[in-house]
Amino acid sequence: MRIRKVFSGFLAMMVMGFLGQPAFASEDSTVQSRTLIIWFSQPEEMKPDAVDGFSGASVLQKNMPETGSTQFVAQLIQKQTDGDLFRIETATPYPRQHDALLRVAEKEQQTNARPSLKTPLSDLSNYDTIYVGYPIWWYTMPMVIYSLFEQNDFAGKTVIPFTTHGGSRLADSLRQIARMQPQARLVTRALSISRNDISGPDVPTQVEQWVKQVQPQR
Repeated sequence: MRIRKVFSGFLAMMVMGFLGQPAFASEDSTVQSRTLIIWFSQPEEMKPDAVDGFSGASVLQKNMPETGSTQFVAQLIQKQTDGDLFRIETATPYPRQHDALLRVAEKEQQTNARPSLKTPLSDLSNYDTIYVGYPIWWYTMPMVIYSLFEQNDFAGKTVIPFTTHGGSRLADSLRQIARMQPQARLVTRALSISRNDISGPDVPTQVEQWVKQVQPQR
């Protein structure tokens, strides 16, 4: 009788496995995200008619609390991927006034500066797909994004860039990322959205369709 009961229990466990249910419960049932969305966005106080060579990320007035353009796109990507978000902040904060921010960004580029990150990047071993978002400042990535790629190892990771810009689109950012991270799998079908269009009603759909094209399937 005891043997029959043991066999019946074992048979029931096998049947559950064939039906798609786990035969043995995992000690850790939490499913960890394999996607990370890194973003840098600097909300700024800027007049609506301001036009110059500085393609910064203007603030979205419709969002409360206020949201930088690149941050807004990062949040849309997070909704599609259920990934983890990581905000890049510099140890020395940038000014919020547009003209002052313009001067700081220009000086950083002229001196080839590498601003320090306020918080180090988390352990990348937990991720295989990494979105990296940034505005285009003075026709290139902000120098803190150079710090990010030079101080961290993205080897073997799928790196998917996205930008917000004032006319420069991706500028030279794909070439620079490939140079700094030659062992990463760089997705060149990067997303680029003008800051003038970021508040448009079509942006969420545009981001959703793009994510479906570039997000690796597991």
